[in-house]
Amino acid sequence: MESHVLWSNWVPAGDEWLLAICIVTAVTSLPLALRLVPPNCVYGFRTRFTRSSREVWFDANAFAGRAMLAASVASAFLLLVEPVRLGSGWGPAAIVFVPMAIATLAAWVYLRHLRETLQRR
Repeated sequence: MESHVLWSNWVPAGDEWLLAICIVTAVTSLPLALRLVPPNCVYGFRTRFTRSSREVWFDANAFAGRAMLAASVASAFLLLVEPVRLGSGWGPAAIVFVPMAIATLAAWVYLRHLRETLQRR
């Protein structure tokens, strides 16, 4: 497969853009997973509840970061291992976006669990 670039050498052609999404997601998820990002108004899993305390912020963002990191690594692995079988169309995109959607849902479920746990204290 010939790799060429569209849009002024910025957006990769073919399915390479999906791999780029996995890499960017992994790189941006790692600081969250490692609890390196303090509460802020720009970057992280930001809700009214996560911004209510530093403990909640770091717990929720660490979980979300680990979930997104796992989803992006798994997606990248599948894109690299199974490129011939995927073909074109929605298959390759689903390999990336379904795990990320599941990771996002898992982060919301964890946030709900965290809220219920803190309310019981």
